[in-house]
Amino acid sequence: MQYRKILLTFYLIMLSAILPIYMKDGYYMLGEEKWNIYMIISAAIAGLIIFAYISEFIEKGVEKSEIRSLFKVFLCLNLINLAFSVDQKVSFFGIEGWRTGFITMFLMLFFCFAYSEGLSTNGYVLAAIFITPFVISIIVIAERFGMHVLSVSGTDPSFVACIGNINWYAGYLSIFAPLGIGFAVTRELFGKEFYFWSLYSIALIMSLLVQGSDSALLILIGTYGLLIWYCLYEKERLQALMIQLFILGLSMFEVKILLGIFPEKYTYSDNILIRICDMNGGIFFMTVGLLSYMLLSINKEEEEESLKGERNRRIYRTVVSVIATAALIFVMLRFDDIAGNGRGTIWRVTLDMYKELPSFRKIIGVGRDCFSTYAYSKPARAEILINEFGENRLTNAHSIFLTELIEGGLAGLVGLLFLAFYVLGSLKKCNKEKGPAAIICALPIVSYYLNGMVSFSQVLSTPYAFICLGIGLYVANSGESQIGNGD
Repeated sequence: MQYRKILLTFYLIMLSAILPIYMKDGYYMLGEEKWNIYMIISAAIAGLIIFAYISEFIEKGVEKSEIRSLFKVFLCLNLINLAFSVDQKVSFFGIEGWRTGFITMFLMLFFCFAYSEGLSTNGYVLAAIFITPFVISIIVIAERFGMHVLSVSGTDPSFVACIGNINWYAGYLSIFAPLGIGFAVTRELFGKEFYFWSLYSIALIMSLLVQGSDSALLILIGTYGLLIWYCLYEKERLQALMIQLFILGLSMFEVKILLGIFPEKYTYSDNILIRICDMNGGIFFMTVGLLSYMLLSINKEEEEESLKGERNRRIYRTVVSVIATAALIFVMLRFDDIAGNGRGTIWRVTLDMYKELPSFRKIIGVGRDCFSTYAYSKPARAEILINEFGENRLTNAHSIFLTELIEGGLAGLVGLLFLAFYVLGSLKKCNKEKGPAAIICALPIVSYYLNGMVSFSQVLSTPYAFICLGIGLYVANSGESQIGNGD
């Protein structure tokens, strides 16, 4: 077991430090090159871990558990999907440039399972994991204001740092920004670790604000929305939340300062978050956070605070449900084909594709990464897609849920949602001692799935999301809470 934990720690460091910065020839075939390095790192470490599993199996036999049974079911679903795919070669390896086929899914599921059985962390390990996202965020901020720290072939405003397309970067940030905020909110206020994680959070939030994707707003909504639910439980958590609101406002205010200093330098088009920053949203959040923190500090702590916290959570869930329902209705009424940079058209075409699928394919799908293969297989639909998107081949539905509905069928979509809700439900049951670790694991899961509503699965976000799912299971089912309370 200790041998596996060491390997998993090493793998997490390697994946976090090497995968985001690796490129062969600038942005040319960047997705393909990222997948190549992902496969090299993941397959090598997976092989060593499998060898350790075999050794334990020979010595101790098979250990039964609910989590192991769960992963067997997911593996069987993906094997069935592969067997009946419309193109088994594409389904196995994935389409060139994206590579989210069976072999990638298998490795992600494998590491999700492996991390559910244990992980060792300390301050040095966390520093090694999070130094690369921090450095990349600084580079992205500089790039967005015309200062190209990295000179790579194919430089274009729609690409950032060494990550690539802004949608790829939004997916990447949907993991690493919430993690940093989670660590910051669970540290002792104004301690050494608090300042470290707050500085990290400011850099990634600023990077999220300026990178150009409107879906970044969903990441912030998911992160701070879940934090409010977590922090309503007791006074100390509420104080930490108010400080985080101040930090969010500070990040927005610093972006506004940069926009003022370099008014003509911002290299991407206008978007929701930039408008919020420009309208002094930062000052608003700083003011609310600071005043609320001061009010909480002078109020005496009440008895039976946990009972009051549960009542506040129930009220909060009701309010959020009403707002979410109203927002969904509003979007459905206002949404058209040109909304979301053409996502309206893509989603309409995707739903039409699903309606036309044979009954058994509605259940099992057309095969992983076979969205494009199936979409262009019928001349009438191919003509529509060519007229709409020209030479840009449509490879996914720009929504992980709609893409899964086509590629994995109803069974795949239910499995995708079930795994997330199962992990989040398990984390919700954690006791107070494991609360910090639980919220740290839950934040990127919620943010990834929210961002995924309007984005796609790719090698710079989905593998990390599966790792978070696995670590979440480990936290929920073990007696340890070191991930939230480590050095």
